[in-house]
Amino acid sequence: MNGEKRIERINKAIEDFGGLLHEYRVGHSLSLQDMSEIVGYSPSYIWRIEKYRRFPEMDTRLRMLLAIWSIEDIYLYLQEVVTRERKAN
Repeated sequence: MNGEKRIERINKAIEDFGGLLHEYRVGHSLSLQDMSEIVGYSPSYIWRIEKYRRFPEMDTRLRMLLAIWSIEDIYLYLQEVVTRERKAN
């Protein structure tokens, strides 16, 4: 994945985690049940995240991302989260 695409995906994960999960699931032709088996959370919980009825805590987001992203991308994601937190404070 090129650098620009990677940055877009990281920003999406920070700003729109539900949208990111939905795009991944639909882009890979996965049902909610399939996605549930991949990330280890119930189909209903994934649905609620995708529909913006739940915003998972950081540990949950990381566990989900570990199932679908490389370690390098997760590291970049965490770096960006920390950078934004520092700027906000």
